[in-house]
Amino acid sequence: MSPADLLAAAARPAGLTAAEAAAALDLITGGTLAAETGAELLVTIRQRGETAVELATFVRGLVAKAMPVDFARPVMDVVGTGGSGRARYNASTTACFVLAAAGVPVAKHGNRGSSHANGSFDLLEALGVPIQPPAGSHRRLLDDTGLCFIFARQAHPAIGAAAPMRKLAAARVTGTIFNLAGPLANPGRPARLLLGSAKPAQGELLAATLHLLGTTRTLVACGHPGIDEVSVTGGTQVWEVTRAGITPRELPAPSSPADETAVTGGDCAVNAATFHRLMDGQERGPLLDFVAANAGTALAVWRDLPIDDPACRAEARELILSGRAKDAFERHRAAARALSA
Repeated sequence: MSPADLLAAAARPAGLTAAEAAAALDLITGGTLAAETGAELLVTIRQRGETAVELATFVRGLVAKAMPVDFARPVMDVVGTGGSGRARYNASTTACFVLAAAGVPVAKHGNRGSSHANGSFDLLEALGVPIQPPAGSHRRLLDDTGLCFIFARQAHPAIGAAAPMRKLAAARVTGTIFNLAGPLANPGRPARLLLGSAKPAQGELLAATLHLLGTTRTLVACGHPGIDEVSVTGGTQVWEVTRAGITPRELPAPSSPADETAVTGGDCAVNAATFHRLMDGQERGPLLDFVAANAGTALAVWRDLPIDDPACRAEARELILSGRAKDAFERHRAAARALSA
């Protein structure tokens, strides 16, 4: 299809078909499309509202174009779409070390922060974890340490061609389809996810997309007061997605909800200091509850248990306080450093 044909198709209320969305992605990442035309296409899709078909097609295409990663076994990811606009601690990234300590194989896909140095890979770098290990080393890290981190900028070179288009689009809309597709486009193809969304309507779209993609079990979570994680300051709206369908529900607020200011974060240096306090057992307040809530929920998703299983949250908390999560972190950092030396 020509760019003009795709622009006309993108403006339809029903959106692009799967074939048209695949053609759009190929044009955007192919390096031949004019930046202004690509930006217009992204703006048109965003202003009309992405569909599950479009998003699933972009995810499949991005994974197909990504660097190959084969773990030869099921893995889990804990990731958020961002976009809350709130200063927050990296609970999802911290939860990955808790999961590894529990024996869950984790392949976390992520990036730096888009506007501030507070993304998952900003935190990892501040903690001294190499964020771009040699090509082909992710499986070895997973086998040796129980987890690996897949840096989106390294894993998806094809998206580089879209950067000028996304920059032009940013002057007219907040985010593009890439902001939604990116967190789902883990080249390790995780069978199970805890996926955060800061907006309920977006959460519904992500759940529908994951159903089309055929996830084994994913929980999409939108926490109070609009964060892409399980909340300890209020309730959390969730969508449980399996091949059988989508089940929406509400996780109630804790009996003693935390104040929002008690679980905020800062830049990567501030969050790294918080991480060390948590791992050393010096942080036993709301931040510990926050991490345990997310790690515990992810444990339940992995083990096919009820998503609000209290034993999973208690186990996550104990893995931190006992030092086993810290051991998992130090084991992974040492292995990643050795491979990157």
